[in-house]
Amino acid sequence: MKNLFKLMLALSAVIAFSSCGSTGADPEESGNIVSEWYLISVSGLSSIPQVYVEFGTDLTFELYQKTGTETYYHKYEGTYSVASSVLSGKYSDGEKWGSDYKISFDDGKLVLTAQNGSEEVCTYENKALSETDKAEAILETKSLENGPRFL
Repeated sequence: MKNLFKLMLALSAVIAFSSCGSTGADPEESGNIVSEWYLISVSGLSSIPQVYVEFGTDLTFELYQKTGTETYYHKYEGTYSVASSVLSGKYSDGEKWGSDYKISFDDGKLVLTAQNGSEEVCTYENKALSETDKAEAILETKSLENGPRFL
């Protein structure tokens, strides 16, 4: 009887400790994307905007985008979360991304598949934007007048 009591106590402790400390994102999943990424392809697009995105360990992101003949990058900031391999986020002004994205990896590349019905596939390689370009980027708090934010 004593051994059964100890076993039940041990099982209760395991269950209690395994349910503690949830942050809203699976650290193992979000850890896979924590890095700097450069957009290399978008399904259905022949002209791809220059986009860099950095996902931080603190569940924040910085997005740098340049379209057409622009001289400087536009910088957007916000937060993201990962749950069941689905990436979600919102910008610092509270606006949600245009879609959530299913995360996968292909030969070291980050593949994000839109979950908004378009099934658009965006592929990123692990590559950082230069510190000079980051320093010269124009911080934006709303969507560009001449085009939307990429995510």
